[in-house]
Amino acid sequence: MPPRTSLPRRAAKSPALRKIAVVLALVLAYQLWLVVQAQGKVGPGVGAQRDARGRFAVDVELGFAPERFHILRLQKHGRIAGTDGHVVHLRGVAPAGVDALAREYWIRHIEVPKRGS
Repeated sequence: MPPRTSLPRRAAKSPALRKIAVVLALVLAYQLWLVVQAQGKVGPGVGAQRDARGRFAVDVELGFAPERFHILRLQKHGRIAGTDGHVVHLRGVAPAGVDALAREYWIRHIEVPKRGS
């Protein structure tokens, strides 16, 4: 009778389980990268001027002129108040919306709106 191997050892030899483990590791690495790169995107003072509902305005800077896809994604987190080149002005953004926006890899920076915008 051949010696029995343990379940972890048999799982490590399984090509399907190795592929699943690699895919899971890649997904986890990508999510970790999103968290790390989001750290420096939000400027100082964002969220300091809240309305009665706890929402505020932000300017979202992209590295390019926004297209329909980007505007629709930004609308999930606030009302679009206009664009100036590479900057999209959002109003009514919740704190959780800022966190979600900062995780988008195509957003360069999130700032407090400048006076007059």
